Amino acid sequence: MLETEANPLRSRDERIAFARVTPEHVLSAIETSVAEAGEALDAIVTRRDARTYANTVEPLDALNEMVSRVYGYARHLTNVRSTPELRQAFGRAEPLYKAFRARLRSHPGVYDALREVAAGPASERLDPLRARHLAKLLREYRRSGAALAEAERERATALRVELAQLATRFGENLLDATQAYHLDLDDEQALDGLPPGSVVRAREAARNAGREGWRFTLQAPSYLPFIRHSRRRDLREELWRAYDARAHGGPFDNRPLVGRILGARRELARLLGYPDYAAFVLEERMVGEAGRARAFLRTLEARTRPYYERETAELRAFARSELGLESLEPWDVRFAFERLRAQRFDFDEDALRPYLPLPQVEQGMFQLAGDLFGLRFTRVDAPERWHADVACFVVHDEHDTHVGSFYADWYPRSDKRDGAWQQELVDGGPRQDGGFDPHVGVVCGNVTPGEGGAPALLDFAEVQTLFHEFGHLLHQLLTRVEVRARGQGAVAWDFIELPSQLLENWTYEPAALARFARHVDTGEPMPQALVDKLLRARHFMQPWAQMRQLSFAELDLAIHVDFDPDSQDDPFRFAQALMEPFEMAANFVPQGFLSSYSHIMSGSYAAGYYAYKWSEVLDADAFTRFRDEGLFDRGVGRAFAETILARGDAADAAELFVDFMGREPHLDALIERNLGPSC
Repeated sequence: MLETEANPLRSRDERIAFARVTPEHVLSAIETSVAEAGEALDAIVTRRDARTYANTVEPLDALNEMVSRVYGYARHLTNVRSTPELRQAFGRAEPLYKAFRARLRSHPGVYDALREVAAGPASERLDPLRARHLAKLLREYRRSGAALAEAERERATALRVELAQLATRFGENLLDATQAYHLDLDDEQALDGLPPGSVVRAREAARNAGREGWRFTLQAPSYLPFIRHSRRRDLREELWRAYDARAHGGPFDNRPLVGRILGARRELARLLGYPDYAAFVLEERMVGEAGRARAFLRTLEARTRPYYERETAELRAFARSELGLESLEPWDVRFAFERLRAQRFDFDEDALRPYLPLPQVEQGMFQLAGDLFGLRFTRVDAPERWHADVACFVVHDEHDTHVGSFYADWYPRSDKRDGAWQQELVDGGPRQDGGFDPHVGVVCGNVTPGEGGAPALLDFAEVQTLFHEFGHLLHQLLTRVEVRARGQGAVAWDFIELPSQLLENWTYEPAALARFARHVDTGEPMPQALVDKLLRARHFMQPWAQMRQLSFAELDLAIHVDFDPDSQDDPFRFAQALMEPFEMAANFVPQGFLSSYSHIMSGSYAAGYYAYKWSEVLDADAFTRFRDEGLFDRGVGRAFAETILARGDAADAAELFVDFMGREPHLDALIERNLGPSC
């Protein structure tokens, strides 16, 4: 093993020397941390004096934080620097960590020790936060199998380890399949309709590959502009089919993994006493159980469908009359929507790009956080970050207290996963000297990079993505829970999207746009006529997008409740049949969707994808208070921070929402915001 002092992943510093991390560091750090945590665990279990919160719960939290921090650093690097060597080392190290975590959370000795603490006289003197933490730990241990007989407990542990390995393989297959495909074009006429920026980036991609012409890929900054704007229907079809086929066959085939993941989840849930995996997952969520989640989705579908049917009928008519498309196909939908948007609103989204340079959007987010929450952001040098494009910021509050720092990694790379996300690298917490250790986080995206060193010019969806991930980051930075384990990471999964989705609302507010939407060359604000077009087009495509999200959520619940992995049924055929009612026609359902459905197969949204829409109801409703009392009002911002952001999982999510709004959430705010006037 490498010495602790020489291994950056074992450092307790606020900023880690990520650039110096080697694959050997990854394996050594996790091996060493797991061994140390195992020794600390044995010491907790074998102590013979009277059990107290201080001698049992606190050291348990400390060992868990130590080993999870090291693993989190390593997992982060596999997302942003996924070299074959690093991937191989992580593949060897991850089972060690997952096996330890499974052993820790199902350890009957720890479970008995926690029960002793709860039954002891000192438990009555615990403050509400620590009493809640103890109760949640006990439930977590029960849910992990600590109360099972030894053979069943070992089987549950083995299933958890297997699921972790399957999730990693699923994600790697999807990344590899996405990277493996490219569409190379040599004829300039084949570029008809594509935005200039997209063409320039395709030329650069081809040159980087050592060839002439233009190269298009399945990464979002390349795929989406092509599928929206290319006038070559045959090429749109080719790209759409390639995207649909990712990891669905070939050398990176996820199909066998899908069935095994579903089967292992069902077996684990039943071992733990639940009828299905959704019942197991949703016990810990704000929604409580699958029936309530499904009732919510079906109510929202019923409210959405009239808008959806009107919009898709209009799209079909437009495609026939204006585009000559008698039969609208899946690869035509986004293209037709863009042409209809341009005709109806005289609006081309690419006209927004010059007014949305990344540095200004970033500063607009910082200014908003300053107004609402009193935060100040300072860019600092971080020479040992994992890539030269990555920026590092330190954050102070209005009292000049250092609340944390974060990295921003916005651009796509061949060794970086697709999409956008926020991750906690270090959850801060109180120190014995009365201070508070700063939080450390990271926000990542894959925004369209600038040309020739110029600033990235964002499309509007990318702006919303940045605000979204920044909202997650603010949730972490402003958490002030005295028990680290009840911080942002412990928040109910169907509540955790509230802060991120809330922040997206400001991107449609003219007063907020005026702050950062300025021309990259002249500094002139976005013209009012362009702002008006953006606002008029706000509801355009939203019924289609909302119905699409509802189909994902319905499939997620159904595949974890209704589908029987032990039967001979094909999960892909099951998915096809379930998603058809949400699509314009049967052939619009992606055939290989489950093979690339990373949110539920390798991410954290299994039996929980509904949370996006559930959280949207919360954020749309919560935003009405900002809209009514002041978009930049410090008092409302302080109330949101104090009742929701700062409290993490210190109380039930429903209680936190009521504390801020003074009432239960209303669905109407979401319908009005997303879909517009009654249909």
